[in-house]
Amino acid sequence: MAENIYDNTDKETPKEDIYQADLKVEQNLNSSFYGKILETKKNYSKTLLKAGNDLRYDEEGLVHSGFIFSAADYAVAVAVNEPFLVTIGSKVSFYAPAKIGDEIEFEAWAYFEESKKREVKVVAKIKDIKVFEARFQVVVLEDHIFKIQKKNLEDQATKRESGELKDAL
Repeated sequence: MAENIYDNTDKETPKEDIYQADLKVEQNLNSSFYGKILETKKNYSKTLLKAGNDLRYDEEGLVHSGFIFSAADYAVAVAVNEPFLVTIGSKVSFYAPAKIGDEIEFEAWAYFEESKKREVKVVAKIKDIKVFEARFQVVVLEDHIFKIQKKNLEDQATKRESGELKDAL
């Protein structure tokens, strides 16, 4: 009997669709720079960056380390899974270079979920060889950082106009 290729009822939904449906982080990023999500669960993410020509640093095909850092930062955001977070620090080690064509897998583990300040460990590997490791510090915010900054500036301007700021000095 011929298989009905149009019947989708018993087929499994791709994992990426399931994970992305529950994500609170920005998803409209260019995956060629940040990677794509392979797996995510509470306080954990696994992402994959395929090193294409856009990441090239030189004629030999070296991947610029800044792209690896950015992809790691994205893995951090997915592990924390909050809509408004800002990286405030990191300690980074690069162990081996990446080249165009490499597939770099990032795993991130987030800690201190009860706090606004989180620490996240990230390890990146190419074919089971560790090429990068970092600890990121991020702060989870109530709103977008630019909206918070704008409100703070408006509050200061209001105080300045009303004379409250002079009295405080």
